[in-house]
Amino acid sequence: MFSTIVVDDEKDAREGLALLLQQDEEIRLLALCDDGLTAISEIEKHKPDILFLDVQMPQVNGFEVLRSIQFMPKAVIFVTAFDEFALRAFEVHATDYLLKPFTDPRFFKALDHAKEMVTRNQMDSNKLINSLPPGETTGSELLDRSLGERLVVKENGRIQLIPYRDIRWLEAYDYYVKIHLEDRFYLIRESLKKLAHKLQAYGFVRIHKSTVVNLKYATTVKQLSQKGHVLVLKNGQELAVSRNHKKALFDLFNRS
Repeated sequence: MFSTIVVDDEKDAREGLALLLQQDEEIRLLALCDDGLTAISEIEKHKPDILFLDVQMPQVNGFEVLRSIQFMPKAVIFVTAFDEFALRAFEVHATDYLLKPFTDPRFFKALDHAKEMVTRNQMDSNKLINSLPPGETTGSELLDRSLGERLVVKENGRIQLIPYRDIRWLEAYDYYVKIHLEDRFYLIRESLKKLAHKLQAYGFVRIHKSTVVNLKYATTVKQLSQKGHVLVLKNGQELAVSRNHKKALFDLFNRS
């Protein structure tokens, strides 16, 4: 038996592939995924032998899925509307590709090729990853409810899942937001106001027009003579508290 997962944001395409796969008694279909984020989760969970992967998907495309998974299927078949010439760079290292619209015989030829690759364990996953086109240089925030209490950040073509609990504080940074963790940071193109609203239910509070803090990492509020107040974090870092946000911060401290 060969296990497989289908990833395509078009409903008709997903269901069409599923119907074709059902005609092969050696195939066990594990999941149908309609977006890249779900695909990452399902691939890691089920670890399929064969992956049918759409290239063009919103938010997280097929190439970004491959960069982001820890488990690499033994055979990857790209499903795409790209012109055939655009895939020449991947033909050598991917198992096969299906150019939409494709015929049933073309599909089964690709499937047979994939099954052979799985049996022989011939796909070079490192060459496949290295042959992918370059990813984005700056992250973009996605937030997906199905992934639970994690911030989804796209950086250099990879998807990073950051638990809210690991975020120390957020800082407005020109047209971006700087997300501070213990030993690194991420830049995402997003509104600090929007993020503050989404994270307030998880113990985050806005202390300045340009700063949102996870109170889990705060220790005390300190007054600086006539210069106002600062919030002191557990690592000793001090962040300015504006007059407009001081009352809300004090109220939260008094409740905790």
